[in-house]
Amino acid sequence: MRRISNWEQFQLNRLASAVATLVLLGGTPSAMAQQAVPDGAAKTDSERSLAMGEAAPAKPADALALDKVVITGSHIRNANVHSSAPITQVGRESLEGIGSISVGDALSRIPSISAGLSASSNNTSVGGDAANVGVSSISLRNLGTARTLVLVNGRRWVSGVSANTGYGVDLNSIPAAMIARVDVLTGGQSAIYGSDAIAGVINIITKTNFNGLELNALASDSANGGAGKKSFDLTYGRNFDAGNAWVSVGHSKQEALRSPDRPFSANELNFIDTNKDGIRESIAVRNGPAHIPGGALFFDKLALHGSGKPFNTNQPLLDSGFNRQGTTDYDNQFARRYLVAPYSPTYIASGLNVDLNDKSKLEFELNYTRTTSSVALEPAPVSAVADVFRVAQGGSTGIDVATSPYFVGSSAGAQLVAAMGANTSLDRVQTFRRVAELGDRTVSNRRETLRTAVSLSHDFSDTLSLKSSAVYGATTALQTNTGDFSIPNFRNALTIEADGKGGYRCANAQARIEGCVPVNPFGTTDSLAGKAGITGISPEAAKYLGISTGQSGEIKQLVVNSVLSGQLPFSIASNAPASFAAGLEFRREEAEEIPDAYRQKGLSRDLQVSAISGSFDVKEAFGEIEVPISKRLVLSAAGRFSDYSSVGKNFTHRYGFNAPVLDILRLRGSFSPRSVRAPNINDLYSNGVTNVAPTNTDVCNGVTAASTGNIAVNCRSIPAIANRIANKGSFTLVSSEANNTRLLLAGSPTLSEETARTVTLGGVLTPLPGLSLSADFYDIDIKNGITRMTPDALTKNCYSSASTSFDPTCGGILVRDVNDGPVLSLRSPLVNAASIKTRGIDLEVGYVGRGFNIGVYANYLNHYDVVDATGTSTPFAERPLYPKWRITTNASYNVTDRLNLFGQARFRSATKNFLTKNDFSDDLNQMKSVTYVDLRLNYKATESMSFYVGSNNVFNVQPDINVRDAAVGTNTEPGAYDVIGRQYFLGMKVKF
Repeated sequence: MRRISNWEQFQLNRLASAVATLVLLGGTPSAMAQQAVPDGAAKTDSERSLAMGEAAPAKPADALALDKVVITGSHIRNANVHSSAPITQVGRESLEGIGSISVGDALSRIPSISAGLSASSNNTSVGGDAANVGVSSISLRNLGTARTLVLVNGRRWVSGVSANTGYGVDLNSIPAAMIARVDVLTGGQSAIYGSDAIAGVINIITKTNFNGLELNALASDSANGGAGKKSFDLTYGRNFDAGNAWVSVGHSKQEALRSPDRPFSANELNFIDTNKDGIRESIAVRNGPAHIPGGALFFDKLALHGSGKPFNTNQPLLDSGFNRQGTTDYDNQFARRYLVAPYSPTYIASGLNVDLNDKSKLEFELNYTRTTSSVALEPAPVSAVADVFRVAQGGSTGIDVATSPYFVGSSAGAQLVAAMGANTSLDRVQTFRRVAELGDRTVSNRRETLRTAVSLSHDFSDTLSLKSSAVYGATTALQTNTGDFSIPNFRNALTIEADGKGGYRCANAQARIEGCVPVNPFGTTDSLAGKAGITGISPEAAKYLGISTGQSGEIKQLVVNSVLSGQLPFSIASNAPASFAAGLEFRREEAEEIPDAYRQKGLSRDLQVSAISGSFDVKEAFGEIEVPISKRLVLSAAGRFSDYSSVGKNFTHRYGFNAPVLDILRLRGSFSPRSVRAPNINDLYSNGVTNVAPTNTDVCNGVTAASTGNIAVNCRSIPAIANRIANKGSFTLVSSEANNTRLLLAGSPTLSEETARTVTLGGVLTPLPGLSLSADFYDIDIKNGITRMTPDALTKNCYSSASTSFDPTCGGILVRDVNDGPVLSLRSPLVNAASIKTRGIDLEVGYVGRGFNIGVYANYLNHYDVVDATGTSTPFAERPLYPKWRITTNASYNVTDRLNLFGQARFRSATKNFLTKNDFSDDLNQMKSVTYVDLRLNYKATESMSFYVGSNNVFNVQPDINVRDAAVGTNTEPGAYDVIGRQYFLGMKVKF
């Protein structure tokens, strides 16, 4: 194969970094999103170099045509290929420009991209999502991480999300130091890249042909303390006669930021109606009765300290504790929560590129990343009735307040007996306490990602080549949790008897051998048990109760493909032959996740989690063709046939055009009548993460003997419900019953694929040298979407059936208490039932001048509507994660040859928590518009050394309060607002 000249190499590198002739903010540290320049723009060499922010080199007299390259959005290797869909590009320098240690931080600033999981949005230590602390993922068009395909050098990357909770690439497992650029291609791309590309493709391009030694270091902190960052990496590469080899190592750390360290998150908030007009317009500190260190007892509307002292008795039960009664009455549960969860990735990566001969080339990549993360919440709450004995699920405490040593002689016991009448079972009392003796609930995760890729390319001629590759990736994860307790052990410790020595002991002899020690979570120090010294949870009892939980998991991915590409032996337009690519691919995904025995069996206070194991594979054949019709029109088409072991056969197809209708105007468009997302392992095989169902789950609640309709008839056909109606007049759940239905969120092996129709249509205008304007309309319509019915809809559909076909178990997914009737558990499997429609416009403006460039990138969201499994359509546009406008502006100015100033401004328009009528004031319901300004100054001290200093959120803009669904410990929406505040960073880069 002919060796190209230095001039050609320069042009080739520039084309690869300016995919589809993007308007660059490029070679300067300000590079971020760039937009394609039309084919017919006919820029001079000087203008093209200025677009790079560099001085123009002299063009050699013997400069020849560009060699073939590969661009994101096509397998066709052709220097003249331009994407028919818009491509936005994030340069390597943009990571440094914002002081980031994660590519996810930079990508989420692009208006078409939203953050998925992040250190702020995923900071919980309970439930299945605790396994994902430390994961960073992104979502194109707000369509979810599972519909956004992430590639590295055009090849897939293994998922890093817990297989029992979801699917998505963990961007923290991809070394930021090795990233050269990121191409963002929106619109349905399943015909070209396969499943998961409904929303589009994120293609991360890493450095290659690295020669020399490079060191990077970064340090960052916030003005008010917390959330600091540190990063260090070292890369060494060497060119040799036949190729290049390199190796890179690095370590970075995201430090924690605690919730009480910022005023807006220092306390959990409650929203109240102060003037009693039915509208909540005031914010108050919310503290719950469960926070009382000594324990609390509730019977009807009577609320007592464990000691029997009156407690907030002038308020109804459901409101008690919502208004602060004093500075010492309650614990603040936000005092131990996180705004930013800490994580720390360490990586080693290497690569090898070898020209085997003039026609063949071997490429090899190896990446290993180990990420540790941790997070904590306040000590676990415990109710002896609801949690330990699980009365709401059919259990019984066996404790009689009138005779139990925990209550006899106590003032609390006397007040309860007086209020309870003839039935003095503790089962009728709500009890609350936090087990502070066991410490905070914590999660520690260790996640390791190993990925290797090898490819072999061979040029049969200047117009025909074959490239084959194999990729293997594996993510292993180990999670350890503290602060939980054993339910059986707690029952043993609460089931006591006299020991014959004036004290009390655990009644179970085997439990005593195992170390059982009596506990008193009721705080009755004046009872018989209290006077015997059993006043709380002793260190010995804590040792007996406390358990460590956790889980281990592994996700594996294997991809093998081969692509033949080149030119076809015909042309329609003169001197413009048609180009093609055709290939075969095999992919296998598998995963398993094994929780500890306590949680699998439901024996811990934490939510029950089941093991998962499953796999699928897919065999695919695909092809593309691009046909120049004339100088002013190029048509393209792509198709992919897939055969899944899970959902069977599928065919996807896509069509596009590029039309440089004028020298200053290029039109482009793409239409994909059918893109697909096949269900992933989580969708198919998740055995479920347990949660607490909403209080409206049981549709029988409130049914009386006079109620009419199928639901009432079917409810009364259940003996326990009929008996309760006969005895009490209605089947009305008490709060402990309504609040203790376990909801199992599970997958389904019977799912089919999602399908989508996508359209993009736009153009690029370059009316003046250095000025580019583009607009692209997009429309995405997803059908057969994988979703989950809400619990109330699930039970309503089941209980609405005709009485002759009614199944009280709803096909085995619903379990009721056979004695009292409430729903104990409900299994909610995924179904193909949703549809999503979203439409909007992307706008970009770029201007490049000598030493100065500016780019404006905007997204206007026209609508985003979701139709759920019941057929109900819900609009999301203008909710916190779906603003009507997102605008990012970058500007860079070369003050001198050595000094560069970079600025970025990000704007989000105002949104609303509720789009329909609600009981919040307009002020509380609306979340304000926000603009963040970031600045960076870079100084090039020598040819091999540069330093930079900068600040993010320069004006210290604070987040607005989210009254609807704030992330844990934040009181806001961290996917929309910066929760850290003003930050400072400095860094250095040294090259040898």
